[in-house]
Amino acid sequence: MNILVISNNYPSLQNPSRGVFVYNLIQQFSKLGHKVTVISPEKISAFRAYQKEKSYGVENSTVYRPRFFSLSSIQLGPFNTYEIAELGQIIGIRRIVKKYNIEFDFVYAHFMLNGIIAVNALKKYNKPVFVAIGESDLGSFTKRYRGTYFNQSIKRIHGFIAVSNKLKKQLIGHGISEDKIFMKPNAVDLTKFYKRNKQEMRKKYGLPIDFKLVAFVGRFMPHKGPLRVLNAVENLANVGILYMGSGPQEPNGSSVVFKESVPSYQIPELLSAADIFVLPTQKEGSCNAIAEAIACGLPIVSSNIPEVVDQCDSSFSILVDPMDIKALETAIDSILSNKQGSIEMSKNALEYSKNFEIGERALSILNFIKGMMGE
Repeated sequence: MNILVISNNYPSLQNPSRGVFVYNLIQQFSKLGHKVTVISPEKISAFRAYQKEKSYGVENSTVYRPRFFSLSSIQLGPFNTYEIAELGQIIGIRRIVKKYNIEFDFVYAHFMLNGIIAVNALKKYNKPVFVAIGESDLGSFTKRYRGTYFNQSIKRIHGFIAVSNKLKKQLIGHGISEDKIFMKPNAVDLTKFYKRNKQEMRKKYGLPIDFKLVAFVGRFMPHKGPLRVLNAVENLANVGILYMGSGPQEPNGSSVVFKESVPSYQIPELLSAADIFVLPTQKEGSCNAIAEAIACGLPIVSSNIPEVVDQCDSSFSILVDPMDIKALETAIDSILSNKQGSIEMSKNALEYSKNFEIGERALSILNFIKGMMGE
């Protein structure tokens, strides 16, 4: 089949760590023998840095990146400035499809906002649109749009892939029929995410050999908690943090031994250099970073919230109040100070990861789509 993917959350040379989970799934679509075209609109930025020497990984699909202008998402009376960005993306997608005469059997859009953009950009082609829902919550979407635009748009979506039962219930609450929703948690490419030799990875990246290392992967945003991790380890001796990501809440301090937005292929290597994965997140859909850390055999310290509870087993994780710094510190210390216990947790994580393999997830999603298309 010819698959057209719409996602403004897709890795690039400038942002190699953005949307890695989308990239991994799309590569699986290609490996299953389908012709995949990705349209990934990029925001115009005066500070855009060109780093052509970087790569986010092997690309098996054709990728186009139309640029659009954005004024963020600011509510001005009944008008939200996001509408400007959405219109720019709609125009860019239409232009690319027309210019390159892109043929497609269906559209796969990743995240609800991209689904809304897709159905309005490509409605003249009369092709089914399927949308992956991985947001932490759908409640905020109606605030971005005026009138009935949101509800009218989602009614034109042919089917949904939700990563949790929580999101499935929210879709039903928006009037979506249950038979149009396929619930499938996020998964990991186990050929890429697996446990490497810890000492070799530390030497490769110039990391301290004799420190206990904590890994954090994600956007540097308050709800993800990068600074809470920093605060939680400040009283622990010989403990460093590997930060993989970027964002406005940038962590700094003597505990930070690595901080960089890295391409996807480096993430499992850096995870393998760590002793533990910590993510005190306040909200998730289905957390790819946690799934990837589990596949690399890391004990997990994360949040006692429903989305994370669904992903983690007590045999390899400790889940706490993500806002409680002392609870985070205690959980981290209890794992790092118990060598035999951490070895057992690592073994349990590796065994658990076998239940979530991305190739099987990709095939299941495509089978759902074929079924909805009557094939």
